[in-house]
Amino acid sequence: MMKNTRSPDVALVVVDDDPAVLDHARALFAHDIPFGVVGSQYSAVVPFMLGNNGHTVALVADVDDPDQLAGAIMTTERRLGPVRAVIRYASDLPAGMDGADGAFGAGASDDAGLRSTAPAA
Repeated sequence: MMKNTRSPDVALVVVDDDPAVLDHARALFAHDIPFGVVGSQYSAVVPFMLGNNGHTVALVADVDDPDQLAGAIMTTERRLGPVRAVIRYASDLPAGMDGADGAFGAGASDDAGLRSTAPAA
């Protein structure tokens, strides 16, 4: 049974291009933080489908096609809430993220930096 969890801060994470972004998606998933994950290959997305925790929307789409990416955003918003950020590259990761371990910045608490998915101003 899927949980109907709506969150004010939802990210759509594109897991095709950057290992640090994939690590970020794994960290969000492990901490039950609502987010969408999309990739152009089933193999990248399947782990999020198989272990679905009710807080994750996992989709396969051509992320270079604007219409398919827009569709992934709309699906994620319908299920979880407004998408505040699309994270595709390490430079898109929220402040406080450490690309080396893909999880938390130095001195960060358990989920610091994970709930804030809005891009830095």
